Amino acid sequence: MKNVVRVLSVVSFCFLLSASVVAQQAVPPPPQPAADGPSLAVTMKFIQDKMNEQGKINYALYTHDNAKGEDWPVYQISINVTNVVADPATCRITWHKQTTNGGKVGLDHDFSLDLRNVQTFEVRTSTYEAKVEDTANGNPALDKRQDPPYFAVTAKLKGNTESPLFFSSEEMANRIAKAMVHAVELCGGGNNKEPF
Repeated sequence: MKNVVRVLSVVSFCFLLSASVVAQQAVPPPPQPAADGPSLAVTMKFIQDKMNEQGKINYALYTHDNAKGEDWPVYQISINVTNVVADPATCRITWHKQTTNGGKVGLDHDFSLDLRNVQTFEVRTSTYEAKVEDTANGNPALDKRQDPPYFAVTAKLKGNTESPLFFSSEEMANRIAKAMVHAVELCGGGNNKEPF
């Protein structure tokens, strides 16, 4: 009986010792998740290149004032965005925008967009974008039509402000919007800050 107790004691001791050795072995960390899409640098370069390739957008603007029942004169408008820089180090896109009306310069300013402050993006038609802008400026009775139409990639920012970027092609507007959403995610912006 003493031998059985000794054997059980030795077996128990060996079991505890082996369990202790197993518990002390290093466990490899779980694998890192695969990168989901292009890097921030690649994404920002795509945005910068495509915006710089855009060129001037020219269109005729037709306006009807529903409150007065009047049509306004037709305006020949252009939008030209140049010097686009998309900096992955700061998560900021900067550009120069100039508009003309009948050849006369209207807007001529530098702009920037901090992607960390972007909540969402929306691709809009030029007609819808003009309606949103006119309503915000206190002119909801105006109906505008652009010929040819263009498209706006509108960033909705913290503080309930918006920043539109204009494109002549709906396909390019959608591609830029997709790239911008990806860049915002990589920069830590967006609506959902909760991890799960």
